[in-house]
Amino acid sequence: MLIDLHRHLEGTLRVATTLELAHRDGHPLATAADPEDLLVARGPLGGLLPYLAKVDAAPSAFSRLDDWVRAARECVQDAAGDGLDYLEIRFSPWFINQETGLAPEAVIDAVADGALAAARATPMRVGLIGIVLRDLGPEQGYAQIGTLLSRRDVFCGVDIAGNEAGVPAAEFAGAFRRARDAGLRVTAHAGEAAGPASVWAAVRHLGAERIGHGVRSVADPALLDHLAERRITLEVSLTSNLHTSTAPSYAEHPVRRLLAAGVPVALCTDDPRTSAITLSGEYARAAPQAGLTAPDLDRIRSDARSAAFAWPAS
Repeated sequence: MLIDLHRHLEGTLRVATTLELAHRDGHPLATAADPEDLLVARGPLGGLLPYLAKVDAAPSAFSRLDDWVRAARECVQDAAGDGLDYLEIRFSPWFINQETGLAPEAVIDAVADGALAAARATPMRVGLIGIVLRDLGPEQGYAQIGTLLSRRDVFCGVDIAGNEAGVPAAEFAGAFRRARDAGLRVTAHAGEAAGPASVWAAVRHLGAERIGHGVRSVADPALLDHLAERRITLEVSLTSNLHTSTAPSYAEHPVRRLLAAGVPVALCTDDPRTSAITLSGEYARAAPQAGLTAPDLDRIRSDARSAAFAWPAS
C-alpha cells in the first residue's frame, strides 16, 4: 500500500507544463538558459531556502485559474500513475495569491475542482490540506483560517508553514483552535529548519496530530517519548531532507532512530518535481539506503494509514 501524507501541490507542478505556460505568457522561465536547473534539485543544496527557491520558481507561471485546475489534475494523475492508494495534497492559497494575484477563494475552488475530478477517475482516495503561512503574521492567521473555513467541505486538515524559526507557533494558537473546533485535523511543519522546541510548540499550541518533517526531534529524548506515547506521526521525506541538507546522507538520516524510539513515521515525498522522485522510488531506493528493512516499511505503511486524515470509514 502506498500512502503519501505530505505532498505540496506547488512542488508537483510538472516541468513540461510549467514551461508550456511560461512560453504562453512570456514568463521569465521561458527564456532561462537552463530552466530545469531552476526547478529541480540535482543534489544537496546546503539549506532549506535554496530548495524552496526551486519549489517557488514554478507557481507564478500558473497565472490563470484554469492552470490550477490543470495543476491539481496532473498532481492526482501522477500519484495514481505511481500506484498510490491514498494521497493528501497540501497547498497555500495565499502563496499562490502572492505569486499570481488570483483570489485565495478562487484558487481553492480551482484546486478542488481539478483534484477531485481527477480522483473520481481513479481508485485512489484524495484529501486536501490548506496551508497557513506563518510569515503573514498571527492576525492574518485568523483571516487565512477564515478563508479555509469558507470552503470547509473541501479540506480534511490544516497546516502551518513558513519561517519556522522566526514566527512562534504560539501566536497562531487561537486561529488553529478555530480550525479544530470546525473539525479540521492539524499537521504542522516543524523540526526541519528549527529544533525540538518547534515541534513542542506545534503540539502544545496548535494541537498538531502530525508533524511535517520533525526529524530534529531526535535531539530531545523527552520529545521522542511524547510523540511515541501520543502517537503523533512524523511525515518524513528522505530525499527532500537530503536536498535541504536536513540530513547529510541517506545512511545518516535519523529515521531509524525515530522508529527505534517508537515514534510513528509516514514516508512522504514533500515535493516530487523539485526532488525528481516518486513515492514508489522512495520505498524502493531511498529507504534501503537509509537502512530501513522490510518490517520497518510495513510498520511505516501501517502508521501512515492510521494517521491519514481522510481515509474512508470502515
